[in-house]
Amino acid sequence: MTESKPEIELKVLGTRGSMPGEGGIFSRYGGSTSCYLVKIGKEEIYLDAGSGIADAKPANDANITLLFTHMHIDHLVGLPFFRALTEKNRRINIYGAPRAGLTPAEGIEKLMSPPFWPAKIGDYPAQTEIHTLPTEGEFTFPIGKVNIRMIEGQHPNGSTIFRLDYSDKSLVYATDFEHNDESSEKLIAFAQNCDLLMYDGQYTDEEYTKYKGYGHSTPSVGISIAKKCGAKSLLLVHHAPWRTDKELDSIETDLQAEYGEWISLAKIGERRFL
Repeated sequence: MTESKPEIELKVLGTRGSMPGEGGIFSRYGGSTSCYLVKIGKEEIYLDAGSGIADAKPANDANITLLFTHMHIDHLVGLPFFRALTEKNRRINIYGAPRAGLTPAEGIEKLMSPPFWPAKIGDYPAQTEIHTLPTEGEFTFPIGKVNIRMIEGQHPNGSTIFRLDYSDKSLVYATDFEHNDESSEKLIAFAQNCDLLMYDGQYTDEEYTKYKGYGHSTPSVGISIAKKCGAKSLLLVHHAPWRTDKELDSIETDLQAEYGEWISLAKIGERRFL
């Protein structure tokens, strides 16, 4: 009997952009900042380490990898609270590109050191290795049997767009991405025929006129890019910190009424399989 290959499982741990939210108005979509867990067999790949990573419960036999899109605080603030760091026999690999003249190791050192935090990452029991990724061109590397591809997106100080390919399935993570003619065409080419496009939909079209240049995009642009690249489904992420459950429900309802249920907004605790 042929052994079946594991599926790609995505679990949403944090959906919020810029800063966390708290209270009942954020219960359905969540108030935690960006973190998504991709599980493929024994590989646990965490996309960013926002406050949502504090709720992660890594399997005892999992191979742990963290992929950082960039080092803005909302995408790193949960790292000191990541449970796997406290486990003595755990090995953790972290990948990120240099930002504002700092390697990912130097950025983490600044975050996790006095007076901002009492323990450095090297003080935790886990064995952590931090890898520096390039910022020019397209780069590919393996994590187990998963092929990771990456390009730079458009964002203040830069942000990495990741594509995870396993077997015949693929996922593209394009958060903290601002559209323009060049960046959009690059993403369309990179995300061709992906099964899932995770796209920054922080602003409405009306809001974007005010926040242009802040490094984020809109659901309408995400839909256009998803259609042009042939994405099978679109998951809008990095919700504005002020956007309530009621408002996000309304956005999703309107989008699905016009375009169909292949479009949805990321909700805390949501699981999907590719």
